[in-house]
Amino acid sequence: MRGLVWLRWVLPAGLCGSAAGTARAHCGDECWNPLPMFLAPTGLEVAVDGVLTFSPGYRRAERALEFFTLKVLDAMGEEVAGSFEVHEEFSVFVWRPAQPWLAGATYTVVTHVDTAAWATAEYGAQPGACVTYEREATVKVAAEPLPPVAAPPLVVTSEHQVVQREAPADLVCCDGAYPRLQENQGHCPGFDGERLEYEAGFCTHLREHGRLAVAYTYDEALLTAAARSNFVSRLLPSGELQWVGTEASLSAPACLQLETIDLAREQVFVDERCFGDDVALGPLEVDPAAALAGSCAGPAYVCEGGDRWDAEQCVTWPEGQVYPAPVAPPDEEPEAEATETGAPAQSGGGEGCSVAGGPGLLALVMLAGLRRRRRFSAPRS
Repeated sequence: MRGLVWLRWVLPAGLCGSAAGTARAHCGDECWNPLPMFLAPTGLEVAVDGVLTFSPGYRRAERALEFFTLKVLDAMGEEVAGSFEVHEEFSVFVWRPAQPWLAGATYTVVTHVDTAAWATAEYGAQPGACVTYEREATVKVAAEPLPPVAAPPLVVTSEHQVVQREAPADLVCCDGAYPRLQENQGHCPGFDGERLEYEAGFCTHLREHGRLAVAYTYDEALLTAAARSNFVSRLLPSGELQWVGTEASLSAPACLQLETIDLAREQVFVDERCFGDDVALGPLEVDPAAALAGSCAGPAYVCEGGDRWDAEQCVTWPEGQVYPAPVAPPDEEPEAEATETGAPAQSGGGEGCSVAGGPGLLALVMLAGLRRRRRFSAPRS
């Protein structure tokens, strides 16, 4: 089974909202996948035979190494020798000590991401456009080693949801409403979402959408903190784009594969499950008749036009008959009656403003002030 799948991944520490804004404004980065301003180990407790793990972002592990520096210091402040290994398919890299960790000891991990140089190389940002600093983290080594090699215990949940979308194609309207999808003005195009707008009339939803939210987590009751930090997973929809993450939103039945890598032992485990056969997914028709009857003076209609309804391509709902396009008001008022001499009549004396050519500026300002803007909003899926 194949269906539409939306995958979400959680940004690691350092890819927070404030970092995204800083990178965008000062480092030349793009909106949706900001460069990390710092990287800390994904786990602060490591098994005596474990490794340090870092997650620089989707498909960035190999590239990040050029701009990432790391020092691991023991309790005496001496630098510990080690090496990097990249797992680009899981978007992580690991640091493995040359000699085993000292059980029960603590180590200081000093990291630095040269985000400015990275942004210059990737996006052409001005050199030195942003400033980043070294960050320190304290890592504790557990006394016990990792458990025997095995797939991690999983907890898998699914939640059926019915949502409304801000989409003109999902609406039925009346009384001169012609909705359009408008982007909210924000930092990035579309970053702050979109909203539906129309100036007159009434609209309601003609359909909703069923989806299934699926989430994979490790069973923390059966794993120590050191063992949890040794695993990284990615969720693969059948036949779709590979992505790093552990959550998916299905709009049609689909089978998912969760791949998990044991980073210290470099073993990969696969858990495959199918979802959505027992719930209503995708577009779900709803009956808008009651809402329309209580709010409309004229007939209901739907129009073509994608994100902006075309008033000249409408049909009545539910009959499907052609719905006439609204007649635009004339640009000019009819000329005033001529006087006996053939000259147009004047209003208010010779020094006043003629109305023969249309409304004066003051009238236009008053009309603009009286015009009310109506907005229709629905939750975005």
